[in-house]
Amino acid sequence: MKHKIRAFSLIEVLIAVVFLSTIIVGIVNMNYMSNRSSMDSYYEFLAMQLAEEPIEIFRIFGYTWLSTYGTSHSIPEYPLDMWKPVESGNMSGVQYPPEALLFKRKISLRPLTGRVKGIRIKVQVAPREQSTAKIWLSQSDVSMEAIVCETPK
Repeated sequence: MKHKIRAFSLIEVLIAVVFLSTIIVGIVNMNYMSNRSSMDSYYEFLAMQLAEEPIEIFRIFGYTWLSTYGTSHSIPEYPLDMWKPVESGNMSGVQYPPEALLFKRKISLRPLTGRVKGIRIKVQVAPREQSTAKIWLSQSDVSMEAIVCETPK
């Protein structure tokens, strides 16, 4: 009695390899996209926090103080109308996470025109050139705006 030897043909093996390769490439791509999305979210959140910080500080001081900011006084960490790298300030005691140092910030103050006396604060945060934040962040910059109005008398 002859026993027939059963084995896989070369075609069957090639089909199985192509099928498994397609599945592995899909899993690797899904992992890459998930990682990219989470890093983008992390850097966007960090940029939003860096933009919100000067806005909150300026709100605390109020309209009267803010209306003379830049002419009679200013905070060195928050210069106006120029891109300044974010740094952990020695004077302010603010310690940022290490990734925050990959960003630069620009603060603009503009008076409101019209019946209401107020100042519009605009803060833009962008990744520094040649930084990992520039690679991972999908936006060119993150902007936040707020208005500080004069307190009614």
